[in-house]
Amino acid sequence: MAKIYTKEGWINWDYIVNQRAAFNMIVGARGVGKTYGLFKYCIENKIPFIYLRRLKTQLELCASLDGNPFNKINTDMGLDIKPHNTRAGVVFADADQTIALGVALSTVANVRGFDYSQYNVIIFDEAIASEGERPINKEFEVFLNFYETVNRNRELLGDSPVQAFLLGNANRLANPYFAGWHFMKTALNMINGRQMVWKNADGSRLMIMLCDSAISNRKKNTALYKNASSGFMDMAINNAFRTDATNIRSMPIREFNHVVSIGDIGIYRHKSERLYYVSFLTKPDNTYDAYGMGLKMFQQDFYNLRLFYLINKIVYFENYEAELIFRDIFGLT
Repeated sequence: MAKIYTKEGWINWDYIVNQRAAFNMIVGARGVGKTYGLFKYCIENKIPFIYLRRLKTQLELCASLDGNPFNKINTDMGLDIKPHNTRAGVVFADADQTIALGVALSTVANVRGFDYSQYNVIIFDEAIASEGERPINKEFEVFLNFYETVNRNRELLGDSPVQAFLLGNANRLANPYFAGWHFMKTALNMINGRQMVWKNADGSRLMIMLCDSAISNRKKNTALYKNASSGFMDMAINNAFRTDATNIRSMPIREFNHVVSIGDIGIYRHKSERLYYVSFLTKPDNTYDAYGMGLKMFQQDFYNLRLFYLINKIVYFENYEAELIFRDIFGLT
């Protein structure tokens, strides 16, 4: 824990950046130094970066003087970083020095041929959408394509990969990034075990689930949190995700017939009742890949399962992770 936080209780960005992971997802309580701290780190180390937001409307707000995300940094560091609209996005500059390039994920497909070679860092702010926020079609793939556009062939030329930092609050466990990286089960285990740091085998991906922050504990005594609902408190302070599981039930698989398997899950129909059961027990007969053409064919061939889940409520799940995977397969995340 001491490595993740400074002695004052803020996020220790020196430690995180020096892990050298290409993809870094940092999820945690509000106001513990995620965005501000990483801005400060990059500015102090003279690292120009891409400031990525999900939606064009969010970026447009950041391009206004009042919505400028660098206002607090300007005050604290004696800078004058202002937004300037360009063809490639919003340039945030202090006098003639570029600090960051603001880009919206929802519109990156419209930006062609731009040279991102000067940017070695992507800061993806509010990467996990809030409840009711507009979805982006195939968001995970859009993000990876943008990363490829920025990174290009750096590693093939002997350079380090671009470091992407995805910063988020505990809004939705079933989000495109946890689903795309098959991280939901690990995230649940980390939350339950209060584990903060996870890194994959080759060190290219780092996941941090912030908890036990001294700053968060102090914020509990402020006016807002004294008057907040328990749900808001759990999300903003305790890093508790909204878990809207529906039909979780342990059921004897012998009472079901296998219908289809896709990826890691098997789907079964009850032998005498009109209900379905989703389990991690798969079978080789009638199996689909959970990506590419296999996924598209499954979505078409078994579209009725989507309706049974949404309308008829007759699909039951072995556990919450199985439900999250089922949702992701049908684009319901």
